[in-house]
Amino acid sequence: MFSRGMSLKGGNPSSFKEILEQLWWRLDKALQPEDVKYSAFVCLLQAIKCGTTAIVDHHASPNSIKGSLDEIASATLESEIRSVLCYEVTDRSGEEGVLEGIKEIIHFIKKCLIDEPNPLLGASFGLHAVFTCCDENLTKCRDAMLELPKEVQKKTGFHIYVAEDETDPKFSMEKYGIKTVERLKKFGILGQNSLLGHCVNVDKEELQIIKETNSNIVHNPQSNMKNAVGLPDVLTALEMGCNVGMGTDGITLDMFEESKVTYFSYKLYKKDPRVMGGETLKMLIEGNSKIASKFLIKKVGTFEPGAFADCIIVDYDPPTNLNKGNFPWHVQFGVTAGDVRSAICGGKWLMKDRKVLTLNEKEIMKRARELSVGVWERF
Repeated sequence: MFSRGMSLKGGNPSSFKEILEQLWWRLDKALQPEDVKYSAFVCLLQAIKCGTTAIVDHHASPNSIKGSLDEIASATLESEIRSVLCYEVTDRSGEEGVLEGIKEIIHFIKKCLIDEPNPLLGASFGLHAVFTCCDENLTKCRDAMLELPKEVQKKTGFHIYVAEDETDPKFSMEKYGIKTVERLKKFGILGQNSLLGHCVNVDKEELQIIKETNSNIVHNPQSNMKNAVGLPDVLTALEMGCNVGMGTDGITLDMFEESKVTYFSYKLYKKDPRVMGGETLKMLIEGNSKIASKFLIKKVGTFEPGAFADCIIVDYDPPTNLNKGNFPWHVQFGVTAGDVRSAICGGKWLMKDRKVLTLNEKEIMKRARELSVGVWERF
């Protein structure tokens, strides 16, 4: 959030790795505890206004690790939106940072699933990416997960960026002689609760491993386009039986927009107007429902007995007949985030008639602007 409008130092990055080194990794280091909380507040506000009632987040603040997930959780509870949170472990934090990151994750997992369970909160075990996690640290993370009670392990899993750019598979092959997904399997990182972000540069053999381990792929098209890394072959993944969800990687909080970009970008990617039809909403609705439900105490994203009572109200006046058969296409081509009038989570109004009821928008934005000055100076 604090990157919006910020000037980069050292010129424009010309590669994905330079984007990480010159922007995101530096910004992560600039974050202090209050920055973390207000970054969450701003994103939660925007998510509610776009009709989102549950978020799965991947966080990093290497100079403010301890308590960072509690800061985000505090904002989540105040907003009354559901969130599944994790902190990312990475080699670039050094040995001390890795251990502190693991400690923060385990603390939060136990808090959510043992000590203070809350229907609004879930937890996963964050890792940055294969090319920033050495064998030793992957082992530490796996062992920390396995030390958790079996019942807890069933409601959590790993969340990692996978083969977002060619850097990841190239690193794995050159240093370890195996593919990115093979390396994750070797260290026990894959499984039915594992979230694999991006998967742009994975092949069919790796997709087969993802399917066999029941791991989940999360497609983030706008992020991939912004970073110029290409697009993953999500249609093949779906055809093979992989569960694929849709995310934003922080580029936007507007899932209606992300869905439209998914639909159009894939046609351009394949140069075929026939591809990517109902699969877009399959990822957005079915895939995301399956993913978020793995980490929460009840199902979300579905209307059925026993599921959470989360829904949005959309003010959409269709210019043509609307029925069950063509509903997906009205959503795809007609409905926008601006049409969302109200949002309900657990039977409680988060937003009613475009007014967010759970958060003070003016105060949050004011404080965020004040904090941004310090963040930009430290950047």
